[in-house]
Amino acid sequence: MQTLLSLNGNILNREDFTISPANRAFRYGDGVFETIRVSSGCVLWAEHHFARLSHASDILQFIPDQKWSQQLLTDHVLQLCKANRHSDGDARVRLSMYRNEGGYYTPLTNKASVLIESEALDQTHFSLNTKGISVDIFSEIPKAYNTLSALKSTNAQIYVLAGIHKRNKGIGDAILLNQEGRIAEATASNLFVVQNDKLITPSLSEACVDGVMRKIIIQLARENGFAVKETSVTTDRLLLADELLLTNAIQGIRWVRSFREKRFGNRLGNKLTGLLNDYAAEYIRKKTAR
Repeated sequence: MQTLLSLNGNILNREDFTISPANRAFRYGDGVFETIRVSSGCVLWAEHHFARLSHASDILQFIPDQKWSQQLLTDHVLQLCKANRHSDGDARVRLSMYRNEGGYYTPLTNKASVLIESEALDQTHFSLNTKGISVDIFSEIPKAYNTLSALKSTNAQIYVLAGIHKRNKGIGDAILLNQEGRIAEATASNLFVVQNDKLITPSLSEACVDGVMRKIIIQLARENGFAVKETSVTTDRLLLADELLLTNAIQGIRWVRSFREKRFGNRLGNKLTGLLNDYAAEYIRKKTAR
């Protein structure tokens, strides 16, 4: 079966989808995207993804070709997952929004298109990695804080270079620094430091992406009696941590085993993963019961 895509709500074969040389996402990175997990026919945390996409659309002055809403985009995502036969399991979905072609740096239009892709996931629940990963610092290019830094932009060269650094170093992930030399995030994850059962994570003013899973973990931790602090985080603080956790919408939580000579446990990481699965199951139950 050919892999199918959704472009502005229309299902088409991947082989039939072509990109014009004038495509603005290709030329200028003039777009944003959401990485979404679909589970048991439910778009997890749809309201958070839609809110972030709406915020990005407002900043970039996008006008979607269709009159869009959370329900419309959810329907398009689920329609594609069904067409790709992902409805019975979990799927990774990428929803990209980009300005339609025309103009050079100055666009001729603010109208935007929505492209949705899906691929099956092996696991049907969030699972903490059994073997912790190692991380190190990517310091060559700092991530600057500005209005765009919290968005998931298609202009992602800093993450690409951090990923190459990760590959060349043979580590599990690379940690990006902001312009002040403090921790911003990892290549595709937000970062949490655990110290004395308190979660500490870089605030949005530290140039990290406004991660959906970051929001969920902060909510779950506070609801279950764990203190959470959004603040600045230095590399020295990593060396004082009991645990180091990375979070994103697809993998949930990953625990870091080592940073330089420091070794970390995963007690709270395991606890939070259990809470996350319970929360996801209840979320799915409520959404599919409607």
